[in-house]
Amino acid sequence: MKIQKSTVKMMVLAGALLAVVLACKKKGCTDPLATNYDAEAKKDDGSCELPDTDTWYTEVTIGSETYNQITGTIDADRTITAAGNWMISGGVFVGSGATLTIEPGVTVYAANDGTTPFLSISQGGKIEACGTADEPIVFTPIADAPTPGSWGGIIINGYAPINTGASAEGEGGTGIYGGDNAADNSGSMCYVRVEYAGKILGTDNELNGFSFNGCGSGTTLHHLQAYKGSDDGFEFFGGTVSLKYAISSGNQDDSFDWTHGWSGNGQFWVVNQDAVGGDRGIEADNNGDNNEAAPYSNPNIANVTLIGVNDGDDSNQGLKLREGTKGNLMNFVVTGFPKRGAQVEHDVTLGNMDGGSLTMMNSIIDNVNPFVFTTSAGDAATGIANFEDVANGNTSATDGSLVGFLSGYVGTTATGAGDPTAWGSWFDAASYIGAVQSGSDWTAGWTKAL
Repeated sequence: MKIQKSTVKMMVLAGALLAVVLACKKKGCTDPLATNYDAEAKKDDGSCELPDTDTWYTEVTIGSETYNQITGTIDADRTITAAGNWMISGGVFVGSGATLTIEPGVTVYAANDGTTPFLSISQGGKIEACGTADEPIVFTPIADAPTPGSWGGIIINGYAPINTGASAEGEGGTGIYGGDNAADNSGSMCYVRVEYAGKILGTDNELNGFSFNGCGSGTTLHHLQAYKGSDDGFEFFGGTVSLKYAISSGNQDDSFDWTHGWSGNGQFWVVNQDAVGGDRGIEADNNGDNNEAAPYSNPNIANVTLIGVNDGDDSNQGLKLREGTKGNLMNFVVTGFPKRGAQVEHDVTLGNMDGGSLTMMNSIIDNVNPFVFTTSAGDAATGIANFEDVANGNTSATDGSLVGFLSGYVGTTATGAGDPTAWGSWFDAASYIGAVQSGSDWTAGWTKAL
């Protein structure tokens, strides 16, 4: 069959037009599963944005609220954002090599679901949780009327030295800690408030507001509050970490506690007890099984205000220094404890005091029974003067003269303060006795009052 030239020309023209049409098809994301899927796109341009299929939390609804629920082990870098509600259920661990970041202003809830929620940073893991005075990070239970011991608190496990062996297991199965890296870095926490923690699991098996287990000096801690826990507010199990600007409010056991060879620093600590319950402002131990175990508990602590209250059993005391602890204490105010202001107990501890490796200076013990010294046999030790000696700048007023200017958290600008910067550059100059200088309240904005 003979094809006319005009027909051929038309076929060529049609082909050319088809090529133009094909070349002009709309480009975009053609994958229906993508968040930017374009139903009108005819040609995929590689721009599809698929949702994260590596989900590390589960959405659950409680009442009318939806929460991002976290469980188990976090084994990759994750961020708890300021958007949405977040909740932990059961023991949540940040695994080795992973970092958990928490943005300012976040509230992390502890589930009320029959589990024991806690957040534990494993050895080799990190937490980066730094709020601000205006936007603190808060951990609190889900409850209309929360009570002390509603959940487990925060635990950081590091590789720094302890004196109970090469390593140890944290209370409540919260992780292994201890090692030989004094400079270990587990991250940072600042402007963080932990509320109603300290769940008691059994005899000598209690969780705290904050537990620092073999935590190293590379870890940064400041502006932390433990509020109304059922056990200790802050506890150090060995390690070398330091803590600045800390408040223990209404905790029902010891407000601050150290043991097992802690040798970090502390400055600007506040204790205010609650009549509902409380024990010691500071309980300080070295090792209960071996008072001479090394490394010794041997911290330097400055600018502390301990405000006690009678919770009904008259047993509260400001400072209990025992079981071989060493340390240097400066610019303390101790008042309001019904039993004792400061007690040094056990023969090794008394020997440390006599030898000058346990000292108190430039401090005011405005308390009934301001200084008490007790041997391991429970007898009163005699001939001991250097710890309470006025030559060290200490006074032991018992007339309640401090009560008038201990409103809230504010301390005193009394003369006779020591200079803690002599201990090293980590310390801030503070020419006053107590934790908070009148007229300069570092607790404002981010803390919760009793």
